[in-house]
Amino acid sequence: MRRYLYILLGALAFASCEPTPTPVTKPVVEYHFGEMTAETTETSATITADIPCKTIDGVKDDSATFKLGYHANAGVDTFVEEYSVENDKAIFVIDNLTANTEYVARLYIDDKTSEELSFTTKEHTPTCVITCDATVEAKGIMATIKFSNVAYIVDGEAQDIKSVKLEYARKRSELEWAEVDITGKESVSLPEEGGEYLDESSKYLYRVTITPEDNAFKPITTKESEFETKYAEVTAEISKPDVAIVGDSIEVVVESVKVWFDGVERPDYHYLEYFIYYREPGGEKAYWENKAEVELNNGGISLSLAVASFEQGKEYEFAGAVVAGAERKVRLSDIVTITIPKEETPTPPTPPTPPIGGDADTSALAGTWHLTEWRGAVPSFDVYMSISEDGVVTLWQRIESREWELYYSTVGFENGVIAGEYTDGVAWSASYYVAVDGTTMTWTDTADATDISVYTRSELPDDIADVASTRANSARGGFL
Repeated sequence: MRRYLYILLGALAFASCEPTPTPVTKPVVEYHFGEMTAETTETSATITADIPCKTIDGVKDDSATFKLGYHANAGVDTFVEEYSVENDKAIFVIDNLTANTEYVARLYIDDKTSEELSFTTKEHTPTCVITCDATVEAKGIMATIKFSNVAYIVDGEAQDIKSVKLEYARKRSELEWAEVDITGKESVSLPEEGGEYLDESSKYLYRVTITPEDNAFKPITTKESEFETKYAEVTAEISKPDVAIVGDSIEVVVESVKVWFDGVERPDYHYLEYFIYYREPGGEKAYWENKAEVELNNGGISLSLAVASFEQGKEYEFAGAVVAGAERKVRLSDIVTITIPKEETPTPPTPPTPPIGGDADTSALAGTWHLTEWRGAVPSFDVYMSISEDGVVTLWQRIESREWELYYSTVGFENGVIAGEYTDGVAWSASYYVAVDGTTMTWTDTADATDISVYTRSELPDDIADVASTRANSARGGFL
């Protein structure tokens, strides 16, 4: 018994000598998450977050990694581990999202997560484009535009087309667009029937607008393109002129004139003038030094020229002509040649013999007078008159001739009325009331009160002072 007691006490004594164990302390682990923001498009989101971290007993654990998880409609998270860093921010890019959909995103470190960030992708905006290939064949006053690959495409799908419109305008400071409906057409000729022709050698702009059947999509217009017209090809048919000398004139008649620009007959084109050309013959090298512009009349042209303008006995060539187009192209008819006949030199008429004297007392009217007014206006011809004291009247007139005509008369003068007879026995056409007031003398036809002639005292001009230089009275008769 005593032995067992000693053993027990020994054991207790041994046990009281063992050291007391130190208690184990659990490390403090913390997770730090900052703010997150999102920017979205229709199919993507960019998440910007403060870079999260993990600390153990306040010391950052550089071995810790983080990732982004996201889902929609309470689904399972999809994880994105790749990111970029800018200014202590982690930037995640999420692609292949669904438009107009709400998503939730959060950051993960180990099994710990940040607060959730909600974001919604933008509503889908359809991508609308058009295609229209065009080639232009331009002439001078016309152009043909051919179209291909005309389409209205929405998100890669071709749409039914409601209309296609072409607009074109001369390139200048102010554009005046002309519209043409080309729906369903593969080409269009400009101008369409009734439209204005194009201008030669000019730049034009054009554009095409396509409108889809679906009103949800707006019409789209192509960028402006450019083409340039050339000089028009000018062709003409001008009939051979009929040239004849009629009296004192050369009458030139071209019965028919037709002009085409690029095959279009346009008698009213603003780059079109009509002429009669004439010259002395000189072969192909001779140029047309003379021309007269004329108007188109019933499809032809004509001109009257004074024979006196041409040299007698010489040949002259005549042609109808047009000057056409912006290049001023000349087109001629066949040539007609005529000879201007020589006039026989007429024997100068014998001047009338002046009377020796008269038997009337005209001393109140005596003197030299010049006709200055006739029927209330300045006359377009010349008449001078010399009256002697004994009733002899000498008359010089230049009415239908370039040369002076000379007449003599004897007169009777009684009670203010004068009447006379030329020396060839022909009586004056009228008798006249005469009134003298200083240097003015007025004659009034006794049978026609509107026939009033006013004379003013005057000297004879030098070119009629010499009687020998005048011609005898003509068949036309004297002025009185």
